[in-house]
Amino acid sequence: MRRGIAVVLPLIVVLAIILWRLRGPAPVAATAPSTQFSAERAQTQLRVLLAENVPHPIGSAANARVRDRVVARFRELGYPTQIQRRFACNAAALCANVENIIAGDLSRDAVVLAAHYDSVGAGPGASDDGSGVAALLEIASNLRGQNFRNPIAFLITDGEEAGLLGAEGFVADENLSKHASVVINVEYRGTSGPSVMFETSSGNGWLVRQFARSVAWPISSSLFPTIYDLLPNDTDLTVFKRAGRAGVNFGVIRNVVWYHTPLDDVAHTDARTLQHQGQNMLALARALANADLDARTSANAVFFDILGIRVLGWPAPWTLWIALVSLGVLVFAARKTNARAITIAVLIAFATIAVAALAGIAIGILAELRRGGQPWMAHAEWAIVAMWLTGIGAALIPWRGKTHPYGYAMVFHAAEVILGFTLPGPSYLFLIPAIALSLCAIANVKVLTASIVASVVAAMMFFPIATLLYAALGGIALPILAVLVALVVMLAAPAIANKRAAMIAFALAVVCAIVSLAMPAVTAERPMRLTLTYLDDGSQPMWIASQVTTAMRSAAPFKNAPADLAPWSPGSRYAAPAPRLALRRVELTRDGTTLHVRSHRDAQKVTVAFRTSAPLRGLRVNGIAPPPRPARFREGLAPGWHYVLVYGTAMDVALDVDPNAKIEAIASDVSYSLPREGDALARARNASNAVPSHEGDVTITRARLSP
Repeated sequence: MRRGIAVVLPLIVVLAIILWRLRGPAPVAATAPSTQFSAERAQTQLRVLLAENVPHPIGSAANARVRDRVVARFRELGYPTQIQRRFACNAAALCANVENIIAGDLSRDAVVLAAHYDSVGAGPGASDDGSGVAALLEIASNLRGQNFRNPIAFLITDGEEAGLLGAEGFVADENLSKHASVVINVEYRGTSGPSVMFETSSGNGWLVRQFARSVAWPISSSLFPTIYDLLPNDTDLTVFKRAGRAGVNFGVIRNVVWYHTPLDDVAHTDARTLQHQGQNMLALARALANADLDARTSANAVFFDILGIRVLGWPAPWTLWIALVSLGVLVFAARKTNARAITIAVLIAFATIAVAALAGIAIGILAELRRGGQPWMAHAEWAIVAMWLTGIGAALIPWRGKTHPYGYAMVFHAAEVILGFTLPGPSYLFLIPAIALSLCAIANVKVLTASIVASVVAAMMFFPIATLLYAALGGIALPILAVLVALVVMLAAPAIANKRAAMIAFALAVVCAIVSLAMPAVTAERPMRLTLTYLDDGSQPMWIASQVTTAMRSAAPFKNAPADLAPWSPGSRYAAPAPRLALRRVELTRDGTTLHVRSHRDAQKVTVAFRTSAPLRGLRVNGIAPPPRPARFREGLAPGWHYVLVYGTAMDVALDVDPNAKIEAIASDVSYSLPREGDALARARNASNAVPSHEGDVTITRARLSP
């Protein structure tokens, strides 16, 4: 019992500290000094910016109102402010006329603080990225009248939700953007949680040092930018990085269920999150504004925060050497340790990981049987606790044969060496516990002491990731979570492995999974995402939905949609007959190798999907050639198809293709609402605890051009 308490109590303390630090700092009152970031003042500014609390996608009248309020506030604070107007395209041929707001001094190399002011069509964007804009306005007030070595400028981009178009337009104007030396971007993928520095430019060693020295409540590690660079996700910082700018990105990921929905409104913003985001950006901006921006390194850093208090790190090329030295110390110090016990521990480590993964998959499936295809559950806490218990149970299995923690140290060293060669960013997760065990070995401490030290150090590495994992990835994260917990508790197993404790942990995990199964998968406050479309393609108009609820089937006879509904974008959809309305359909014409698309009903955007019988060498949209596709590019289209989108009512797409090529094209115009005839269907959807997401409910007319 005493051994168990001695091991478990420190782990509980570490977890409690992590949960406390991940809440972020308390909001600062509006009465705070003007040089200190105040979430209360920023929230007041947010309510002014989003006074109507409605969606404001690019090109909308609501977006223009937000733009004017931002400009007015910068000018009120005394900053020289301009609006950059430009037709911009991204590499996927998504284009728009953007209106970026630039305040401050960009006449020489500057620190640029960036956020975007547009929202998606489905929601007001109070967190994404209204809170980011409000934070920058508060920071502009905090910095007003202060002088630094380097100037500070503010860039509030337009069209981020449309495909990073504001950032594309900014960097495309070299005369305007050439002095944007380093960018601090703020984003919201969720609506609450800690401010995480999750993305950096390459050669980030010097940026990490500035972050570590300046930020008082740091939540970050080299795991985040490493994983983010592997994912097909993008923010404005992606564009700046591709243009050769240095930069960092702050973001939040909790309560992602409200992200890009009507519930991303002012009422669902989080003051702690806003305080954390704002004070992090303000501290780093001051540090970089006083730094030598030419004194940069080309090396990346391996880094991590310790309980959200301090950041430690080293140049990434050192990682492998540190691991080899630590392994050498371990081998030397453990040379007299029972070799059989070490070997058994190595084998048990792999067995523990396998059991945690397999049990995590099985119990996770049980917990999520009613998820219904939604990535996040309304009551995910029961499934998350089930995974923690699964990991604990797997680690506490009393495998036959005496084991030793130095065997686990061998496994951690091996994992670190592999990561050192392949992905140095996450290597610290295994290297730091491995070093702790090497030091225990050289100090010749008892097994109990080594188990306590190693498990506590591992908990400080793994538990912060484990607590954020479900928010970041959804249901796919559950078995991974079980494995992470098992890796920590496994290090304590030589001291506390117990058959009864393992069985109790597994039993409780199953109970939690059953409770999760009994809870509703969606609620009115945590709804599913379900967007509706009215489509008129010249034949039988249709209602289109990505999925259908029982209430919706009562409102319309949904069946599987025709396979050729959107041949350029494969996927399953449902369709039901809709009434024919007096809508003037989009116009599609061809003049040689140029396609002309016109909306006659003032739709918010027009699109054209096409394929050609001869190879397409390039294209120009309204006279502009989209930038080259980067190495990491998501195609997302069926083979042979190409797609162009313009936010506006017209476009001309000039194709660089053989003049005799056959061209098949399908044009659409899209407006952000359903016709009144869709009210009953929308009510049925809403009654199903479902809300629209991303661009929201839309009305589309379509025209085809045969080859």
